[in-house]
Amino acid sequence: MRQRPAPRRYWTAVTATAAATAALLVQPGTAAAAAPPPAVTATVAVAPYPAGVAVAPGGGRAYVTSQSSGVVTVLDTAGGAVTGTVTAGTGSYAVAFAPDGGHAYLTHHLDGTVSVVDTATAAVTATVPVGAGAFGVAVAPDGAHAYVSNADAGTVSVLSTATNAVVATVPVGAEPHGVAVAPDGAHVYVAASGAQQVDVIDTATRTVSATVPVGHGVFGLALAPDGSRLWTANGGDSTVSVLSTATNTVTATVQVGANPYAVTVAPDGRSVYASNYADSTLSVLDAASGAVTATVPVGANPFTLALAPDGRRGYLADFGGDTVTVLGFPLPVPVVTGISPASGPQAGGTVVTVTGTDLSGATAVGFGAAGNAASFSCTDTACTATAPASAAAGTVDVRVTTPGGTSAVVTAGRFEYQAPAADLGVALAATPVPGLFGGRVDYTLTLTNNGPGQVTAATVTSSLPAGFGSYSGDCTIVASKLTCALTQPLAVGASVTRHFTVQVGLLNLGRTFTVTTTRTAGAPVDTAPANDAAARTCRATLGLLISCD
Repeated sequence: MRQRPAPRRYWTAVTATAAATAALLVQPGTAAAAAPPPAVTATVAVAPYPAGVAVAPGGGRAYVTSQSSGVVTVLDTAGGAVTGTVTAGTGSYAVAFAPDGGHAYLTHHLDGTVSVVDTATAAVTATVPVGAGAFGVAVAPDGAHAYVSNADAGTVSVLSTATNAVVATVPVGAEPHGVAVAPDGAHVYVAASGAQQVDVIDTATRTVSATVPVGHGVFGLALAPDGSRLWTANGGDSTVSVLSTATNTVTATVQVGANPYAVTVAPDGRSVYASNYADSTLSVLDAASGAVTATVPVGANPFTLALAPDGRRGYLADFGGDTVTVLGFPLPVPVVTGISPASGPQAGGTVVTVTGTDLSGATAVGFGAAGNAASFSCTDTACTATAPASAAAGTVDVRVTTPGGTSAVVTAGRFEYQAPAADLGVALAATPVPGLFGGRVDYTLTLTNNGPGQVTAATVTSSLPAGFGSYSGDCTIVASKLTCALTQPLAVGASVTRHFTVQVGLLNLGRTFTVTTTRTAGAPVDTAPANDAAARTCRATLGLLISCD
C-alpha cells in the first residue's frame, strides 16, 4: 500500500511569510450577525487517508476518496452511515460530481488518470489519462467539461465529459492543486502552489488570462456562490486570501489556523470555512467582514469539507484520522434591525414592515403582550405583518421567530400602541330669519371627525339665551340648555349636523345674545381640544332686524 504522511511532501518544510502579507492582514474578530458555528455531530470511519469529499447535487450521498487506496466510501448523508464503496484506481485526492449527479470524476495522482464513475451502478465506465500528479478536479456548470490540475506536470487538462477524452492541455504555474470553475463557466481558477499564485484560465481560449500573487503555499480554492470573490487556502503562511474576480486582485488576507489546505464557502455565501491541517481545527470566517468568528476542533488533519446543498450539514475528511467528521450547521437566529411604522392604534390593523436578517422561514412575528400577528410574510431581510389588537396602550417588542430561534429584544424593534384618539371639530352656523311680528335664528351644528380614529361617542351642549323661546328636532332642551349626542359612531372624515332654533320676539328687541356650543363628553380622547367649541353672537334691533356675526 502506497501512502504519504501529508497531502503533498513539500509542506513539511514550509515557513510563514507574514511580512509579505501584513499590509493586507485582517485580524480575527467577531462579525456582526455572524452565522453560528458548526458542531460535530458524528464521526464515521472510512478508507485510509481520506482527502476528497463531494456531496451529490441531490444531497443524498457523499463520496469520500482515499489517498492511499482505490476505495471510495459512499455515505448516506441523511444518517451519516456508510452505504457502500466504489473501487477506482490506486488512490485519489479529489472527487467532483457532474451537475446532474449521474457521474463522478476521481483524480489519481500516482497514475496521472481520472476515473469516471456511473453513480447509478457504482461502476467505473472510463479511465482517462491526463497529466502527472493529477490532483484537483472541477466540473463546469453546464457539465460539458471537467478541469483537472496536474501537480507534477504544471498543467490543467480539459476533459470532454461527452467523449471522456482530453481535448486541451493548458500550461499553468508550478504545482497546481485546487481548481474552481466560475458559475458562468467563463473562467477556471487554479491554485499554483509552487508559484504562490492563482492562474485564471479563459475557458473560451483555453489560455491563462491573468495571474494573481497570493499567500505562500496556496492549495485549495473556493468561489462565492455569485462568483464575485475567490477564497484561497494558503497552507504555507496559515492564511486565507480573498480575491476580487472582477479585478483579479487580492482584497484581504485573513489569519486562520495552522496550515489550511482547503477552503469552503457556504451555499448562502455568508460563511467561509478553512480546514487547518496542522492543528486539527476548522476556522469559521464571516464572508462579509473577513473576520474569524469561531474555531472548531475537528478530527485529525482535516482536509476537504463538503456541504449539503441546504448548508445545514457538512462532511470533513480527517486525513490523519481515517474518518469523516459530520458537522451540523445551526440555522442562524433572526435579527430585527428596524420596523416601520413604529406606532399604530391600539385596535390593531397596522401593516408593519420588519427589517433585519435571517427572517425567512419565520413561524411567528410577535408584538409583545398583544400576541402574534395573525398574518405575515417574510423574506430573508424583511417581514410584512399586521399588528394585532392590544388590550393596553404602550410600547411592545416586535420579535421574529424562525426554526433558528427568536430575535433578541432591541430598541429598533419597539412598536407603540396608541390609545384610541380622534379630533372632533365643532362648528356652529347662525342664519337670521326676520319676521314682522317676530323673527328667529336657525342654528346648524356640525360635528366633523378629523381622525386619526373613529369617534364612538360625543355629547355637545349649548347654553341658550334666557327669555328667548327655543326648540330643536335633533337635540333636547331643558332649562335653556341644549344637549346633542351622536346616535352612532362617526368615521374618520365624516360629519354629522344637528339643528335648533332660537325665537326672537318683540320683547327681545335691542338685545344681543351669544350661543356657545361645546363638546362636553365623548370617546375616544380628543387630540385637538382647541376646536371643541364654537360660538355665534346675534343682535335683534328695531324693525325686527336680526344680524349675526
